[in-house]
Amino acid sequence: DVTYGWWVGNSVVTNKSSRFIGSHVAHTGLIAFTAGANTLWELARYNPDIPMGHQGMVSIPHLASLGIGFDQAGAWTGQDVAFIGIFHLICSFVYALAGLLHSVVFSEDTQNSSGLFADDRPEHRQAARFKLEWDNPDNQTFILGHHLVFFGVANIWFVEWARVHGIYDPAIEAIRQVNYNLDLTQIWNHQFDFIQIDSLEDVMGGHAFLAFFQIGGGAFHIATKQIGTYTKFKGAGLLSAEAVLSWSLAGIG
Repeated sequence: DVTYGWWVGNSVVTNKSSRFIGSHVAHTGLIAFTAGANTLWELARYNPDIPMGHQGMVSIPHLASLGIGFDQAGAWTGQDVAFIGIFHLICSFVYALAGLLHSVVFSEDTQNSSGLFADDRPEHRQAARFKLEWDNPDNQTFILGHHLVFFGVANIWFVEWARVHGIYDPAIEAIRQVNYNLDLTQIWNHQFDFIQIDSLEDVMGGHAFLAFFQIGGGAFHIATKQIGTYTKFKGAGLLSAEAVLSWSLAGIG
């Protein structure tokens, strides 16, 4: 029976969890399409003789910071840049199809008793557990846990990419492999002055700690139920608080 004013975001999908998923998947598709198309557009006009900052570029500089498109000495090769752009375009088409399925084909509610994604079908009961129920604290902590696990996995990917492939080090103006420095004392001391960190090893150590912290917290939220008194902050503002906390912890890195 939750209702929202027309000005509230996602108000039109209240009690329509499948439509809610569809809108978010479509949003993801738009982001992937923009990233892929912009990467290919920048690749087509990129001039390695002119600094990227003078060419108004966004995507290729981000790829360069991950050591993609340049050799170990920092010279332009263009390797894998086109592949990444095309891969994002393909993903955007997949996301678009999923968004259409949730918006047009599947039932409006993942807990609806009829239609696709019906709750009376054993193979779809797991999907129904992800229906947003603002007045159900156990549902909120369950969804929160999965968000945290995905954040942790993303941090692991970043740390391992830097360790195995390497990232750009502005201090030496070249790409190098970076092993994380998991010094908890150093991480704790830099939580309020992270802007002054000048060591990529410490940066990767912060992300490694963050991965462990988020995955551990996510597993805790998935395996347990709501602890303490349920309040509006823990309900409607829970996922927003999660985003703020995640960005704050990211500052440790």
